[in-house]
Amino acid sequence: MIWRALRAEGMKLKPAACWLPVISSLLFIAFMALEWYLNFRKGPGGVYSAFNVMYLFLGFVMLLNTALFTGMLTGVEQESNSWKQLLTLPVARPYLYWAKAIWVLLLLLCTAFLIIGGMVLLWICYTSEPLPFQFLIQQIMYSFLASAAVLGLQMWLSTQLANQSIPMSIGFLGAVSGLFIARDSGAVWARLWPWAYPTLSSPFMPGAGMWIAISVGLGAILLTAGALHFNNKQF
Repeated sequence: MIWRALRAEGMKLKPAACWLPVISSLLFIAFMALEWYLNFRKGPGGVYSAFNVMYLFLGFVMLLNTALFTGMLTGVEQESNSWKQLLTLPVARPYLYWAKAIWVLLLLLCTAFLIIGGMVLLWICYTSEPLPFQFLIQQIMYSFLASAAVLGLQMWLSTQLANQSIPMSIGFLGAVSGLFIARDSGAVWARLWPWAYPTLSSPFMPGAGMWIAISVGLGAILLTAGALHFNNKQF
């Protein structure tokens, strides 16, 4: 039954949702290369300081895309007020909720793979220094996994609020604030603010695995709770 829901959601994907992983990854790579060239390349890290630049902005891109993807996938029904028509499908309500969340994860995963590919290509074109490929994979995939908690929150907000600009704005403000809160990983705010988890999960940070585990566990709880709430919601 979940496959039927996934197919139905896939057929409703807007072109903007399909192009967003490409556009956001290209902009991220371009901005990161420019920032490195202007401010980091003359430092002691040399070409490897590019990973410091990635650490600064990768979490923000993942979190912003999470907010945009959830808004796009739920906005189809919210804008046309077609929740009742969707719920007439021979698919249980929680499956419809989980199908949207899975599509968001797939689009985020596409973004992560495109960033990895872009970084490898940029590295090959710019330098002959060996690329720490394992570290590159870890940095990007850790950030992807640590976005799970925010996905749970954004999915619930997007299904509750008809105006998708509100959850998208919350996601943007959370992503921006997470960059600053993550700088003090020992603070209580950092532990309670899910938008800080992607930055805290960087291999540069101590205990990165703990933040991934917290985010994945919290994300699973929030998505399950959101699906149960969606099952009982009146439209």
